[in-house]
Amino acid sequence: MESVKLTEKEFATFAKIVRERTGIHLEARKLSMLSNRLRRRLRALKLSTFAEYLHVLRDRRVCEEELPHFLSVVTTNETYFFRNEKLWDYIRNDWIPYIVEHRKRAKAIRVWSAASSTGAEAYTVAICLREAIPDFASWRVQVIGSDISRRVLEAASEGEYDEYAVAKVPQLRRKRWFDAEGEKYRVKDELRKMVSFKFHDLREPFPNANFDLVFLRNVLMYFDLSMKLHVLQRVVGALAPGGHLIVGDVDPIRHTPELNTNLTLDYVGPNIYRNPKAGRAKGIASLAEAVKA
Repeated sequence: MESVKLTEKEFATFAKIVRERTGIHLEARKLSMLSNRLRRRLRALKLSTFAEYLHVLRDRRVCEEELPHFLSVVTTNETYFFRNEKLWDYIRNDWIPYIVEHRKRAKAIRVWSAASSTGAEAYTVAICLREAIPDFASWRVQVIGSDISRRVLEAASEGEYDEYAVAKVPQLRRKRWFDAEGEKYRVKDELRKMVSFKFHDLREPFPNANFDLVFLRNVLMYFDLSMKLHVLQRVVGALAPGGHLIVGDVDPIRHTPELNTNLTLDYVGPNIYRNPKAGRAKGIASLAEAVKA
């Protein structure tokens, strides 16, 4: 199996399928990565070559059954609780006091973890909200995680994680929010009730959005410029006035002139942006249309 080679022509065909189904742009330098990941599916299906696997994806009788597995293998990245500790310090010490002050009449908070994978980020923000809001019982808090992989969404809903995923969670917090089940850690029902997961393609508007906080971490790097603009248009449109957008350390907004100069959000700090209170930002939309043209 290890001797099976993914040709450039086969890679281009796989990359086209990924682009059509997700909007993700796989650069040629990803050939080795894709080859290694797809070998899992070859083994699972007892196939000998990548050409045979392409035949499966083209066969309408079995494609829709295999496609979720294909997309999950291609797009899933590592995820763990409290990834980037400085960010979570900001959420606890700055953003939560800010949102509590600005929502103290309505007492409602909505958070969206976009491209949430298996849910560690969504549950992490739920932990922070639960711990940092003094009169939490009087608030209506909704945390939504979304992804294009139904398999990872099922895993997220189960809320079961291995030691690696909770490595940065202190022991006292583990005991408070997780039930240890052998070598696994299961999120307690009290926390799981705060979080829901749903299928969503970032290329489409999020229904009934108006979020106070949106995470879009380490996602934009997978798209080409036109798709970055399109996705940002959708995500920015989902922010409530005064809502915050969190992007990842490797996301390119500040280093891409077409993104940085046309994103009509206020820059708060590294990877953190705020929607002007006057209304939702719209400037990114016109640029996205211009790139399409």
